[in-house]
Amino acid sequence: MKPDSESMEPKTVEITVAGKAIQAREGETIIHALWQAGRGHDIQTGCVGGVCGACTVTLRFKDGRRGGTDLACLRPVEEGMEVFPFPVDALASPPPVSDPDEDKLRAEFPTVDRCTKCDNCTIACPMGIPVMDSVLRMQKGQLEAVAEDFTTCIHCGLCRAVCEDKVLPHTMGIWVRRSLGLSVDHPALDQTREATMSDQEEQEWEHLLNCDDQERLQRAKAFRKEGIIA
Repeated sequence: MKPDSESMEPKTVEITVAGKAIQAREGETIIHALWQAGRGHDIQTGCVGGVCGACTVTLRFKDGRRGGTDLACLRPVEEGMEVFPFPVDALASPPPVSDPDEDKLRAEFPTVDRCTKCDNCTIACPMGIPVMDSVLRMQKGQLEAVAEDFTTCIHCGLCRAVCEDKVLPHTMGIWVRRSLGLSVDHPALDQTREATMSDQEEQEWEHLLNCDDQERLQRAKAFRKEGIIA
């Protein structure tokens, strides 16, 4: 028995974006629904993969469920979902410093001690980072743990946007990660790489950097075909 053609069609739901209703296919993301509706300009996008944090939104549900913040490129649509664009302005971060510690953190970010432990920052984070707990770790100088906390931070700024005390948690977290990275010295690793590079590899780098486009293309085709550097 052949399946009913109507049952093969994807189910549609209605959502509203900035107060305007659109029809969307069940299971697709908010961003894809906007694209299909010809309204891609309603919410700004970047990577469309949950990495850049550009497509921040707030959500509300008519069935009484608690809404919140999310990324439109990752959030599937639901019947009756209300979506509100919530872009967060970029904020320049101080440059990282070598050998960061509690005092250097406070010198750059006196806001670290403003935290009132409301936990709104943690609730807003689309990546599940324990933001408030990490701010408390910053206050204690536990920077290695802070760096680990913010490994998945996409710098969307939602934790900053919902913080009434202007603590700047994500800016501090990324600053800690960059400062710790700046403080790591890898001379032995650099020397190992230099020592192990063969003459053939050096020649290939020379070709990649200096040969003309046509020769580079031919070498790439040869490598794909033979699996070896000519």
